[in-house]
Amino acid sequence: MWVILLLRKIIGLTVCFLLLLCCSAYAFEYNVSAQCAVLMDAATGEVLYEKNAETEHPMASTTKIMTCLLACESGKLGKAVTVTDEMLHGLEGTSLDLTVGDSITLYDLVQGAILESGNDAANAIAVYLGGSTAQFAEMMNERAKAIGMVHTLFVTPSGLDEGEHHTTAYDMALLAAEALKNGTFAAICDTADAVITVNGTPKAITNHNKLLKVSGGFTGVKTGFTKKAGRCLVSSYCYHGSTMICVTLNAPNDWDDHINLINQAKKEYTIYSDSDTLTIPTAEAGLSSVPCTYHYSIAALDIVDCKLYYYPFLYAPYTAGNTVGYVEIISDGKVIGKTDIIIQ
Repeated sequence: MWVILLLRKIIGLTVCFLLLLCCSAYAFEYNVSAQCAVLMDAATGEVLYEKNAETEHPMASTTKIMTCLLACESGKLGKAVTVTDEMLHGLEGTSLDLTVGDSITLYDLVQGAILESGNDAANAIAVYLGGSTAQFAEMMNERAKAIGMVHTLFVTPSGLDEGEHHTTAYDMALLAAEALKNGTFAAICDTADAVITVNGTPKAITNHNKLLKVSGGFTGVKTGFTKKAGRCLVSSYCYHGSTMICVTLNAPNDWDDHINLINQAKKEYTIYSDSDTLTIPTAEAGLSSVPCTYHYSIAALDIVDCKLYYYPFLYAPYTAGNTVGYVEIISDGKVIGKTDIIIQ
């Protein structure tokens, strides 16, 4: 059973100033090219910037975030998929140039859908997991409902315009925040270049997301374009351990919009750092306790609390560097980070 200790850390600023900050809106003025936009703190859901954030709009290939999240959650990433005629029916736009009979793993289909934005890859995922694109769309909408995407309707797995396929900038930020919790998805969308295998033959692919090469802080997520939707972009940015999600729909200058919004948003964060030492009792004779320590440095919009989890007694052997518990860093009632408690 864990010992749980809650500590409030207020570091580097006065209480009065922080309380004043907490009462004000985390928002700033900025003129983006996008028709719809939102910038959100991924951990807390706090919106720092919005423009028509709840306006329904088509989202082009950013749709593939949901398609690939479902694939990453399926437990079948290592399975080989044989490409069928149904998977390629009626496709246009970007593709991996798959042909009927090709063999490719579900994992590589996800890489192809995220990096190269392959519409054939997205359809192959859908038919393989759902039986048909229509049935897979039902799976997408069910997952969207669970996430809280109340203004979204998925019709296609690729993002090609069909029917009432639409979302909002806010809903897409919710989706990106959820998808990035999946370690496999997060790693793939943070990959600039990869090699996939089709029929046993390696094939190099490149991520269309130019932001990955602009700054080490950008970690994803997905680009998109159709004539109806315009340029669409969902990006993620890691700032001192916290992640920001930026979404623009129909944005002629989307790269600049995201870079400038992130730079403005950084000013709203405070960096909290702390190191502490605690002693944990031992269950052995001759040594009453063992010194342990933890450290964190994280950006947050609000005051942080620390919740420590560790066992009430330690048993030999005691080795320096061993992990004996962990610390949750909490802001606005939500966990924004974790760090280990280790033996000194």
